Amino acid sequence: MYRTLSWRNIPNARTLFAMVFMAGIGLIISVVALLYLSLNLISTKTNEIDEHRTALSVQGAIQTSVNRVSSLVLDNAVWDDAVREAYRPTLNTDWLYDTWGTGFKINNLYDGTFVLDEHFNVLWGSFKSQPFQETNLDFFGEGLKALIAQHARALSSDKNIYAGISKTRSGVAFVGIGLIRPMVGRLQVTDGTRRYLVITRHLNARILSELGTTFQIDNLHFTPDKVNEMSMPLRSSAGELLGYLNWQARLPGAQAARAASSDITQIVVLASALILLFILVSSVGLYKLARGESQARLVARTDWLSHLPNRRALIEALDRVSLRGDIDVKSVVFIDLDGFKDVNDIYGHSVGDDLIVAIAKTLSERVPPGGMLARMGGDEFAMTIGGDKAETQATAFAVSVLDSLSTPIQLGERTIHIGASIGIASGTLIECTSSELFRRADIAMYHAKMSGKGRITHYDAELNSARERKLAIENQIRNGLERDEFEVWYQPIIDARSQKMSSVEALVRWPRRPEGPLGPDTFIAIAETSGLIYKLGQFVLQRACQDLQPYGDLKLSVNISPAQFRDPAFEDKVASVLESTRFPAHRLQLEVTESYVLENPDRARMAIANLKALGTAVALDDFGTGYSSIGYLRRFNFDTIKIDKSLAGLVDNDEQAAALVSGTVRIANALGMAVVAEGVETEKQMKLLRLAGCDQLQGFWFSQPMPIESIRALHQVRRC
Repeated sequence: MYRTLSWRNIPNARTLFAMVFMAGIGLIISVVALLYLSLNLISTKTNEIDEHRTALSVQGAIQTSVNRVSSLVLDNAVWDDAVREAYRPTLNTDWLYDTWGTGFKINNLYDGTFVLDEHFNVLWGSFKSQPFQETNLDFFGEGLKALIAQHARALSSDKNIYAGISKTRSGVAFVGIGLIRPMVGRLQVTDGTRRYLVITRHLNARILSELGTTFQIDNLHFTPDKVNEMSMPLRSSAGELLGYLNWQARLPGAQAARAASSDITQIVVLASALILLFILVSSVGLYKLARGESQARLVARTDWLSHLPNRRALIEALDRVSLRGDIDVKSVVFIDLDGFKDVNDIYGHSVGDDLIVAIAKTLSERVPPGGMLARMGGDEFAMTIGGDKAETQATAFAVSVLDSLSTPIQLGERTIHIGASIGIASGTLIECTSSELFRRADIAMYHAKMSGKGRITHYDAELNSARERKLAIENQIRNGLERDEFEVWYQPIIDARSQKMSSVEALVRWPRRPEGPLGPDTFIAIAETSGLIYKLGQFVLQRACQDLQPYGDLKLSVNISPAQFRDPAFEDKVASVLESTRFPAHRLQLEVTESYVLENPDRARMAIANLKALGTAVALDDFGTGYSSIGYLRRFNFDTIKIDKSLAGLVDNDEQAAALVSGTVRIANALGMAVVAEGVETEKQMKLLRLAGCDQLQGFWFSQPMPIESIRALHQVRRC
C-alpha cells in the first residue's frame, strides 16, 4: 500500500531530520554553555568594574586627605591673630602652643604644626603636643622639600596653599604649607621677612579605617611592599615610592552569580524544552519542505517579472552540457537595452516593469529552435544556442531583435522608443567555461554600447585585449593619483589686441607613468567611464589654483568633464578648492562642453547659476562642433564662448568657416559674451581671427602646453 505521508517516499527527509536533531542537541549544549559562560563573563566583568571603582575611591580618599590638610593650613595661616603673633621679633611660644600645639590632643585633626621663616628654617614647632627642637627640614622628608622647591617664589607672595605627601621620620604624612597672612588685604611687611605654617598629619590605621568607611573600601591598609596586583603605589610629592595601599576586594560579580545560579538553571531547562519542541515541529515542516523541493527549484531559476529562466538557470544548463562532454559550438547572445534607465526615470518603475514584460515576449517569439532565453537582471537578457549552425542562428536572432526594437513599443497610451546593444560570443565548452563564454559576450556587448549603441558586436581576442588594456589603465590611473604621477601643464591664452598673455588653460598630463607617458585623449576617456574623473578633475583644479595663485594678473581656465558637472556636490567642491588655495573666484573660469548642456539642461542651468554665484566665470567649450543654438546661449548665460579649432582653424582657407566665425563673434557680442578662438597655428589665422573680432586667441602659434616653471619666463615676455 502506497503511503503518501511516509518518510521513505522522500529520500532526503531522513537525512534532514537527522541533521536537525543533531543541530538541536548541539544547540541545547551551546545554549547551556553560552548561559554559563555569559554568567561567568558578567561576573568577571562586574568584579573588574568594582575593582576599578575601588581603585578610584582609594585615589579619591588620598586626595581628600591631602585637601583636608590644605584646608587646615588655609584656616590657620590666613588669620589676622596668627599674623600678629608669627611676625613678632620674638615669637610668643605660649600662644603658638595654646593655639596650634594643643590641637593634636583636642580634635586630632593634625599631629604636627610648625612655623618656618623666610629661609624655610623651623622657628617653632609642636609634634604630637611636644616641643619640636630641630631647625632644618630633615625631619619632614623629601616630599615637603619638593613642595617648597617647586613653589618657593609663589609661597612668598601667593595666596595659594600647597599640600602633598612626604615620608617623615615618624612615617608617611600628609603635609601642607602656606604663607601666614591676613584675611583681608596684603601682608604689611616691607622687608623680606616671611612666616610659613606647616601642618602634618601622619598616616595610621585609624585614619585608613575612617577613609575606608567614608569611601566604602573594605580593610584599607598600608604596607611597605606590594601585596597583590591591586596594590596601589603611594608616592611622595618628590616622586618617592613610599609603599602600597591595599584593600579587600568585594567580588560583587561572584556574589551575583551565586544568587542567580538557580534562575539560570530554570532558564536552561526551559530553553532545552523549547528546542526539543522546535525539533518536533521542524520534523513536520521538513516533510512539507521536501515535498515542495522541486517547485522551489523551479521558482529559484525563474525570473519573477518576465517569467523567463534567470541567470542561474541559464548557467546551470550550460554547465550540465559541459559535464556531458558535448563538443558542439555554443553561442551566447548578450542583450543590454539602451535607454531603459531613462524610461524608469521619466515614467516610473511600474512602466519599466511593463516594458520588460513586453520585450521578454518579443524576444521569446524570436528565439530559434533549441535556444534558451533568460533575463539576466535589470535590463539585460541572454540567449544561448548550440549546434553546427549556432553562430549563424545567434546572429540572425540578434538582427531580428534589433529590427523589432526599431519599432516603438506601445504600452497603453504611451509610445516608448527603446534600443539595444548586443554582443555575441561563440565557442565550445571544452575550450572555455560557461562563465567565460558569458564574459566574452558581455565584453562584446560593452564594445557595442561604447561604439554608439544600437549595434551588434562579435567577440574576438582584440576586444578582450582592449578591455584588459582599459582595466590596466584604470588601475594605473588610480595608482598614479596616489603616487603623484600626474602634472598640470598650461597653454597660454593671448589677448587678441595687446598680444599679451592674459590667461592660461590647465591641461592634465601623465609624464611620470611607469609604463611611459600616455596622452590625455586616451586616459581621460577611461577616467570618465570608470568614475576616476572625479578625483582626477579635483586634482587638476586644486593644483592649477595653487600654481596660478601668485600670478595676480593671469586668469585660469579649467576644463570640467560631463561626469564632474553631473556631480550634485561639484559646486561645493569648487568653493572648497577656492577657499583652501585662496584663489580669487573672479580669476577662475570653468569650461563645459555643449553636448552635456544639451543632454542635461536643468542640471546644467542650476550648476552654472551656482558657479556664477561663487564669482567664477563659465565658458562654453568646443562651440561649433554640435548644435550651437543661439537659444541655449541665451538660456544658460555663459560668460565666454570658445570656438573649436575645427572651425577656427579653417578661417584662412574656407570662406564659409570665416563667415561662421564672424557671425559667432557678432552673436556673442550681442549677448555680452567674450570669444576665444582655439587652434591658432599660423600667423594668417591669428590675423584673420583678430579681424573677425575674437577677444582672445589660443593655439600652437603662440605656445604649446608647458609646465608651470616654463610659464614664468613666457609670462614675463608676453606681459611686456
